[in-house]
Amino acid sequence: MKGKLMMQGCKATVFDLERAWDGAKLKAVAAEAGYTDKALAKTLAITCPHEQQDIEVVFRRVRINNPYNILVRLFRLGRAVPQSELQKILPGLDLETLTAVGLLQHGDGQIRSTVKLTPFYDLLLASDFEPPARREMPADHVLGVGAASVTLAGLTVRRPVETALDLGAGAGIQAFLAARHSQRVLGTDTNERALNFARFNARLNDIEGLEWRQGSLYEPADKQRFDLIVSNPPYVISPESRFVFRDAHLPGDQISEQVIRGTGRYLNEGGFACILFNWHHRSEDDWATRPLSWVGESSCDSWLLRFSCEEPLAYAAEWLGDYEGKDSPDYGRHLDEWMSYYQDMRIERISAGAIIMRRRKGQRNWSRFDAIETARGIGSSSDQIERIFAIEDLLETLAEERELLDFRFHFDEHHRLEHRLTVEDGRWVVCEEHLHASEGIPFAGKVDMYIAQLLAGCDGRRSLRELIAEGAQRAGTDPETMIPAFLKVIRKLMRSGFLRLVK
Repeated sequence: MKGKLMMQGCKATVFDLERAWDGAKLKAVAAEAGYTDKALAKTLAITCPHEQQDIEVVFRRVRINNPYNILVRLFRLGRAVPQSELQKILPGLDLETLTAVGLLQHGDGQIRSTVKLTPFYDLLLASDFEPPARREMPADHVLGVGAASVTLAGLTVRRPVETALDLGAGAGIQAFLAARHSQRVLGTDTNERALNFARFNARLNDIEGLEWRQGSLYEPADKQRFDLIVSNPPYVISPESRFVFRDAHLPGDQISEQVIRGTGRYLNEGGFACILFNWHHRSEDDWATRPLSWVGESSCDSWLLRFSCEEPLAYAAEWLGDYEGKDSPDYGRHLDEWMSYYQDMRIERISAGAIIMRRRKGQRNWSRFDAIETARGIGSSSDQIERIFAIEDLLETLAEERELLDFRFHFDEHHRLEHRLTVEDGRWVVCEEHLHASEGIPFAGKVDMYIAQLLAGCDGRRSLRELIAEGAQRAGTDPETMIPAFLKVIRKLMRSGFLRLVK
């Protein structure tokens, strides 16, 4: 069936990268106009600027001519702006140069942008505008900042390193973030047009130390090894070959398997990798089995995070609804094709998540897996991930759990304890204490007053044994009776990153 599916036409590359131009001037104009990610999210009335919005509604919010509104109309909505107004209100824009490089187009006294420009942190990133109907996208459409981009950025370990690889770089978002803490970054993609955007974005944001190569999987990396690997590959499990950014031209979840299996061979000792992916499995009981089997011969420790799980019909409807449109006359036919594909492959469940890997050769490697309610809201998790990997290393060395009693810990500051109160006998009393991470992966759980007091005492100066003894003294009980229950809870808190080991 793959040969019968539509491969939509490809666009020519947009930007003339041989032409000299100064991206800093454009960024300065945007910054002075207040064209930022926070301002744009407010204008679009959404929680983050990569979500969908009603273009016509937003256009009516930015009709008044001022620098910010004109930039929104030009670079977010893709609307034409009269050249005379643009030159008057934004004289800092070098229209001639930006047209020559391929960013702007002239016609009938109007100026249009050829691409979308999205502010993301302190970056300004070019990507393709979406057509009115997504099914009209060309095969080599270049995506901008999306929910997956934000999740992958948050889950990436941000230690200073020498070398980093962004596999499936697209417009270069992850490569640019990695360049902040890497001496050299290699970005790869099969889509030549995406690499044209990535090179343009690097020039626009004045980011050095980047190299771009076209090719599939790890082939462009040749025999290089890296201290960091990040990847957001085209992981959608589908029978189609419609979009380069979505469809991998491989059956099932083989693209995810090949990326994960290859990671260990391209990581330096101690190096981390973070890969977003989808995978299929038979039941709710075996969701972690196949992905963790892909890590088996990699000499890597691995942490699998699952964000969601869907039945195949719901999964197909979600992706086809986004890119075919439920109002399309072909929607039902495509839905049947996808379901037939899943039935032929005996796919019963499809999960979405990420795997974080660290190469550690010559020792017994560990694996763990956790289901997280949602990837939305995951912020910078780098320190949290390194804490958790250090704790897993420690737990692997223990002959018995009681050895934890002699270790000292710091309670990490990026967590909050909330009291929930109820009225009893005319007064407020604590009915529940809820501990949760205030940033990073959103671990949370209930604790009692004794555990809460113990955590408050984790200042790195006293061992768990000493802290438990203090708690037992306050409670008027034998510490030995408290140790088994305390260790069970403390172990869970350690594995969720609430505690930092003091060496």
